[in-house]
Amino acid sequence: MTATTPIYGLSYPEGSDLVSSAPDSFKSMADTFEQALDQVDRRTTPEGVKPVIATTLATLATRTGVVGQTGYVTADPTQSANGAYTYTGSSWEKNSGIWQKFTFKFENEGSFRQIPYGGANELLWNPTQRLLVVKLASFKSSVHVKTYGVYVPKSGVFTLSADISLGQAEFENYTERGLELTLTKNGSIKVGPEFSSGDVVRPLGSYVVPIPSNVTVTATGGTSI
Repeated sequence: MTATTPIYGLSYPEGSDLVSSAPDSFKSMADTFEQALDQVDRRTTPEGVKPVIATTLATLATRTGVVGQTGYVTADPTQSANGAYTYTGSSWEKNSGIWQKFTFKFENEGSFRQIPYGGANELLWNPTQRLLVVKLASFKSSVHVKTYGVYVPKSGVFTLSADISLGQAEFENYTERGLELTLTKNGSIKVGPEFSSGDVVRPLGSYVVPIPSNVTVTATGGTSI
C-alpha cells in the first residue's frame, strides 16, 4: 500500500494491491487513522493549546510539542531568533510573518489628555524583519515641561540597548517649531524639546522604523497579530 491522502497522509489500498496483502494494508490504514486522530485529540488538551515559552532558540529546540502548537523565543542574543514558532512534528519553524503588538498609555492622564478620537497608542514589532511601526494618539498638555516621557508602556515589555528616534510631531496651531519623538531604552516615548500648557501635540501619522543592527531588543508579553 503506497497511496496516501494529501493532508494527514492516511494510507489506503489501491486496486493493484494483492488480496494476500489485504490484512497488512488494512492494518496500515487503521494505524494512520489512529495517528491522525491522536494528533487532533492532543491539540485540544491544555498541553497542546498553551504555547511553549523559551528564552533561547536552543532551549526551544529541546522541547517537543503537538503538531501545530505555538512556541515563543523571548530573549535570544540573536534578535532574529526571537518571536513565534510552530511545531511541525519534528522541529520548530519560525513564523516570519508574525508581528507582536505592545501598547502605551499616557504617563499622567491629568497632565496629558488624549484628544477625542485621537487613535491608538501602540507599537508593532516584527523580530524577523527587525522593523517597528509606532502609532501615537494626539494629546493636549496641561503642563509646561522640557523633554519628557509622555507615553509609557501599558502592555508587554519592549526595551532597547539604545534610544531610537521615531520622527517628528507638530503643534496644532502650526507654530514655527516642531517636536521630536524618541523611543527610549526603557520602552517609553519622550516628546521634546519643550511644550507648554494648552499645547495640542499631533504625532505625524505612523512611524515606520528599522532597528539598527547594533541595537539589541528585548521584547516579551506582546500580542501576536
